[in-house]
Amino acid sequence: MMGIAAKLFYNPEDRQDTLAYRVRPSDEQIEEQQERWNDLAEVLKNGLRDVFGKPVSSWLQGSYKFGTQIRPARTGEEFDIDLGVYVEWQGSAESGEVKPLELKDRVQSILDDYAADGANDATSVANPKQRCNRICFLGDFHIDVPSYHLDRVADLRDLATQDGERESSDPKAIYVWWKDQFEGSERDRARRLARYLKMWAALTFEAPARPSSILLTVLVADAMKAINSERLSGDDEYFAQWLVRSRKD
Repeated sequence: MMGIAAKLFYNPEDRQDTLAYRVRPSDEQIEEQQERWNDLAEVLKNGLRDVFGKPVSSWLQGSYKFGTQIRPARTGEEFDIDLGVYVEWQGSAESGEVKPLELKDRVQSILDDYAADGANDATSVANPKQRCNRICFLGDFHIDVPSYHLDRVADLRDLATQDGERESSDPKAIYVWWKDQFEGSERDRARRLARYLKMWAALTFEAPARPSSILLTVLVADAMKAINSERLSGDDEYFAQWLVRSRKD
């Protein structure tokens, strides 16, 4: 029987009055974000194909992909979406003709052109960051665009950086690991626990001292596997057990 505290955390029969609902984006916000990143992904892929003459793909990563995205916790903060773009050729990153900074510069140019079209609801394009380019939109969200080389045969990825180097980076691997930890309702609960924890961290710590989103997500997965859940039911009990375990560790 679900207790009062459990219903305050998560109650599918009264979802709008629960913590689970209030820390996540609304259905309307999710739909708006999905429409925008889908459109931007196509523009980026077409633009990069035209310039480099190579296959280009995209792949969502980060909290949006994991299903652990939270609402902005403070004034001035935004929803974050990570949309990776991948220029593909077989072999090492160094064996191709596309240089890291050349790729990032082209992504920046495409974002600038996209933002210049008022129909796209973009508000600004940030100066290039070390590991991504960023475009901001109405509705308090931004899309970060990391740029990669992808060898699809070897399943290898290299991230282009602003200093003209490449970093071995595989966001797909951590997502596959996360997905394989849980099934069905257990995965849904893990997502909720990750959102509770991320909101707590956002309210407790100022950036850049705040623990990273991926760190907190991994901690939740590890704890879920270690907790004896035979006598647990609601999210409140799972969250309390996570706190007990984290103090012991």
